[in-house]
Amino acid sequence: MRRTAAQYGLTEDTWATAKQQVRGVILHAAYERAMTWHAQIAAQVDVISLDPESSLMNDLLGAVFEDEYATGGPALTSIVTVRYGDREPSSAFFTSARDLGYRFTEPFTFWAEEVHKVFAEHGRLDGRG
Repeated sequence: MRRTAAQYGLTEDTWATAKQQVRGVILHAAYERAMTWHAQIAAQVDVISLDPESSLMNDLLGAVFEDEYATGGPALTSIVTVRYGDREPSSAFFTSARDLGYRFTEPFTFWAEEVHKVFAEHGRLDGRG
């Protein structure tokens, strides 16, 4: 079960703003057709102090994932890795995907397909910007 704003001692407005900021950082990376990582996201969230290795970070990412799923979008959080240079998402990504109803037998094939979909939908069309 996903945690809520109150469980972290946050107001609903603060939670919503933090989630919007997290989504914005991910969308910017997607536009650039680049992967991003927890610390990069946390550094750009200014409405709260966000530890990149915290359960709050994971729950905000999970909430973004849920919102994108609900609107029929690709798994936006597929382009988020735990650390700079990592070549794969955290295990929480796969758990969240299954909890949302995605069915897959090969996690990394599913992940690669979702990364491609994110870049196709949100990435810039040319290589220049």
